Amino acid sequence: MKTTPRLLRWATVSALIFAPLVHAQTSADSDSSDPDQPNENEVFLLSPFEVSTSEDNNSYTAASTLAGNRLNTRLKDVGSAVSVVTPRFLKDVGASDNSSLLAYTLGTEVGGTNGNFAGVGDTASLNEDTLRPNANTRVRGLAAADNTRDFFRTEIPWDSYNVDRVDLQRGPNSILFGQGSPAGIINTGLRGANFYDSGEVELRLDNYGSQRVSLDVNRELIDDQVALRISALRDDEQFKQDPAYNFDRRIYGAIRIEPELLKRGHAHTIFKANVETGSIDSNNPRQLPPTDTITPWFTELDQETYNPFQLWDHLSGRENHGQERPEYAAPLSGPIPWYTPWVGGFGTPAVEAQPVAFFSGSGQSLWITEASQSLIPHALGPDGTPDGGFASMPQQRMRGINTTSLWAAEANLPYSQSGLYKDNVITDPTLFDFYNNLIDGDTKHEWQDFTVYNLSLSQTFFDDTVGFALDYNNEHYENGQLALLGGNVALGIDFMSVFADGTPDAGLNGGEPYSDGTPNPNVGRPFVSSKNQGNHSYESDREAKRATGFIKHDFTKDGDNWFYRFLGTHTITGLLADESLNSDTRVWQRYGIFDDAAYTELEEQPLSTKFDHVWMTPQSVVYLGDSLLGRSASGAHIPSVSGDIGMQSGQIRYFDDHWKWSLDPADPDYVDPGAPWTNGFYIPGNAASDAMNSTQSENPANYVGWTTFPLTITDSEESAANRDKLTTSASLRKSVTKSQALVWQGKFLEDSIVGIYGWRKDVNKSWAYDTNTSSSNGVHGQLDLSPDSYRLPYEYDRVEVESRSYSIVVHLTDLPWLRKATQRVPFDFSVFYNESSNFKPDASRKDIYGEPIPSPAGETTDKGFMISTRDGRYSLRVTRYETEVTNATSTALNDPNAIGTWMQMGANFVNVFEYDIGGGGFVASPDVIGTGDPQRYNFRNADGTWDTEGEAAAIAGFREFQRAVDPRFYDAWGMDVQGFGAPTHEITASAPAGFTVTEDSISRGWEFELNAQPTDNWRLAVNASQSEAYRYNIGGANMIEFMNLVADAVAGDAGQLHYWWGTADVPRAINTWYGPYIGAPGSDWISKKLLEDTKVPELREWRVNLVTNYDFTEGLIKGVNVGAGMRYQSSVVIGFPPNGDPYDPADNSVDLSSPYKGPAETNYDFWIGYTRDLTDSIRWNLQFNVRNAFSDNELIPITVQPDGTPAAYRIAPPRTFFVTSRFEF
Repeated sequence: MKTTPRLLRWATVSALIFAPLVHAQTSADSDSSDPDQPNENEVFLLSPFEVSTSEDNNSYTAASTLAGNRLNTRLKDVGSAVSVVTPRFLKDVGASDNSSLLAYTLGTEVGGTNGNFAGVGDTASLNEDTLRPNANTRVRGLAAADNTRDFFRTEIPWDSYNVDRVDLQRGPNSILFGQGSPAGIINTGLRGANFYDSGEVELRLDNYGSQRVSLDVNRELIDDQVALRISALRDDEQFKQDPAYNFDRRIYGAIRIEPELLKRGHAHTIFKANVETGSIDSNNPRQLPPTDTITPWFTELDQETYNPFQLWDHLSGRENHGQERPEYAAPLSGPIPWYTPWVGGFGTPAVEAQPVAFFSGSGQSLWITEASQSLIPHALGPDGTPDGGFASMPQQRMRGINTTSLWAAEANLPYSQSGLYKDNVITDPTLFDFYNNLIDGDTKHEWQDFTVYNLSLSQTFFDDTVGFALDYNNEHYENGQLALLGGNVALGIDFMSVFADGTPDAGLNGGEPYSDGTPNPNVGRPFVSSKNQGNHSYESDREAKRATGFIKHDFTKDGDNWFYRFLGTHTITGLLADESLNSDTRVWQRYGIFDDAAYTELEEQPLSTKFDHVWMTPQSVVYLGDSLLGRSASGAHIPSVSGDIGMQSGQIRYFDDHWKWSLDPADPDYVDPGAPWTNGFYIPGNAASDAMNSTQSENPANYVGWTTFPLTITDSEESAANRDKLTTSASLRKSVTKSQALVWQGKFLEDSIVGIYGWRKDVNKSWAYDTNTSSSNGVHGQLDLSPDSYRLPYEYDRVEVESRSYSIVVHLTDLPWLRKATQRVPFDFSVFYNESSNFKPDASRKDIYGEPIPSPAGETTDKGFMISTRDGRYSLRVTRYETEVTNATSTALNDPNAIGTWMQMGANFVNVFEYDIGGGGFVASPDVIGTGDPQRYNFRNADGTWDTEGEAAAIAGFREFQRAVDPRFYDAWGMDVQGFGAPTHEITASAPAGFTVTEDSISRGWEFELNAQPTDNWRLAVNASQSEAYRYNIGGANMIEFMNLVADAVAGDAGQLHYWWGTADVPRAINTWYGPYIGAPGSDWISKKLLEDTKVPELREWRVNLVTNYDFTEGLIKGVNVGAGMRYQSSVVIGFPPNGDPYDPADNSVDLSSPYKGPAETNYDFWIGYTRDLTDSIRWNLQFNVRNAFSDNELIPITVQPDGTPAAYRIAPPRTFFVTSRFEF
């Protein structure tokens, strides 16, 4: 939201940026040297544990790195894949963090609105994480890289205000970290205190209203002994999507001490320390448009409106009824002609029988929107005893538009059982302008808070030939998100004409039953819905202690013959490290209900019901804009969420199912439940018309009926105690790793052959504790988060891994016997080879049987050559690589927990049919066995006959399947199947703590890196990567075994087990496994197994980046610099045509020879700057950048339907203009 104070700040900063232009018009030209910067004759001594960027200040080329062997090493001597980003590069392109840098670098991808991929996978329904878009990275198409600062692992997002350089290590390198991401690391080298005086103030504005101000001051307090640096940042970043923002505030300090007292002989002592603290508040933008559950109402349903009973009616045979039902129930039979697969859940997640708060812009209204069978257990039969149902009130529910994948499954489209259909997103910005508006409005808030400090003592002797360093790093980090809407937002339409509180009498004499319900004031209005469960926090404490020592010997100093020259220089480095991580992760829902009466009276649930049960979790429905009835979808201009949408306690409207008359014939208010009554829900003249002749027990007018109840809402944000009360899951983690490493580096034959060999041993101990409502015995499932209960166990998992890395670099033109022959050759030529590995300790993950999953691990091989001109102006590095990752956490499946839901429902319904359990429950108590409607527990054919044989076969088949399931599954998922006997309680299932689906992947390709400085004024960097990354072994052995067992079972008699009811029109076990009813776990699984050995999502085979800049140092435009950047991404495979029987998932495959592809992308950046000295001590630089210069409102496809039609898109990075004013002093 653009406020007056923001405009005033913008004006103030603008004045500071452009004021020097006035001064520049009258100032004389002055010396071009940097004011108060170290001159070329000054020498600053660095320890071997440090690298300097002073030689890289005006270049894109770095000379050395610590990423090879932890000591200062020439980049050309390193065989592993390391790239270094210099300060000059960061300033030219205006990069300040991962999201603005990694689109330019080699083999890297980053999400977010400025990124080059979405990073959300390719499932049917895509979820994005807006908390830390900078952490959504991928290297070589495999996985996210670890972030480090000065080679200590960190969770703090880096910012360039205190960064000297960025080292990118692609692939594992156990010399640096035996444990960590197998994709590599992104290391930021922090600015340290130096022995000179300098300062810099930087101010930046952009076209979206962003304001960035940073300060960096370095002071030498005691000559060559003590230096201090202070840096600060205030970055108020605005985005194209209003009202998105990211407000980052930080302060950083560093000190360097080199006591003169300790400089004795050839010894060198350095003490360094730094500290940073910061806070980031944000409402980050979204990179995906909302899921489209609105357009089909215009294009397929012709804006028709309905009442809740009409949609679910498969009983009466009325015209234009049953849009939700594919087939009639007995005594009617056959398909329903008005079945409309587009009709589905109201909202995402779908509204059911839970309390719903409707926000229409004029306050809140609370409803239980249905009176389904489970909510009316007190309904009477003709004999005056409860039978739990009304013949006049069959199932009813508010409905909306299905997502595309659910529509395809409901319509039984070809290949829909293989899960190949994806959810469409909105693509018309005149319907909702996702380019310029954040659909959340200001209802979403993310935060990050951190403090980190580092202490370092290094000591070298004998001219840096022996030395050690002691380092200590301590970091506290917190993040969290409070949001109305989750990671997947669906924009829906309300087409319900009335609420469900009408009467069947409205159906008499040709009318429409229940059409006399309360008119829906929001009919035709767009809306979003939420259960307010997307709230989470994370807190971690990291501590690292590290001792590094080295000894170096140069044999050429022992003699001047061929033998000593051959031996050259050797360095052995030793490492001892101790690193720990403690973390606490919590997830909570914003609103909850804990009033016992609401459970027993309002929702007819036992007090043991969890507060996050689907019917006890209050849901928000927020309407956006006016009704679209009679209007076009195009040009609707639906607004974002706005206004007060905080849920409050209040009166909720619901159906009270208690008989309101006396059952004593002697009383004056007696009504006979068995007396005749005409049921207006049905019509005369068809096979179901006998149901019109009913009794007063089925007449809703004889019950208390629709009334109100005082509902008390608990809000998590009213107190810390409430947040704990509403916590749905919590996890504690502790990891302690002790490491030992030895690294040998040898330089033979006058440095022409460089070898590195590293051995490392890591011993990791991990503790984990998880709790959630499913496993809680607290009141209504509340978690016990007291310190006595919520704590780590004494037992731990131990992992010990030894890893080895080695590389060799041969500088061919420096070999003694070739040096003379090649001295006229204008370039140097080198070849290299590298092998390395690592692992990422994670003892918390469990497979489908609850068994521990081995830690993710990576291996890489890099080989290639380097060519560089002898004057150092040009260098080209070509790498052929292969990197493999095993046991990585997979996001391939849309909802792995749906497996447990399916198993739980199957276990309960097979009990219903085997033990004839009546009513609405699953307990075989004597008072419900064989009671109520026999269609609940007996199979019935479409012609009305009982299917005794089919029922017996289905029960036997499902029992056979249940007994074939590995018992470990039942233990892991907490399923007490009670020996498959008569159940004494409902069977439930919850995923084992840490349940994870894994996958393996491999990436192969080429990397090209060219750095050039053709003249002192012209710098150029080009990189290109050709990558092919594939995923395989999705799920692992146990998961594959279990899923194959289910697939075989549902293909037989077990697949014919009825769910929910015994009539012929209900889904069977095979339908719920592959269909849309409970998450379609079977089709979800098949869709991913079909894509095994295919490229990972969004992988561009080719990426090419070019950045160049030219500085004018003489003539009329002296002081001007101009530059440009180009980022090219080749076309991307986003799907394949399916083959095989369209209705048999087991027979399906995909045509790998004819992939569907998304378009190639090319983005251009330009900048122009001007630099001059304002005084002898102040230099000013003004630079204007345009990023994505030719970008417009565009969508980039990331998933497709089976016919190749795009489904989901990401929003292309927007065109951004920003101006930076920099003062150096």
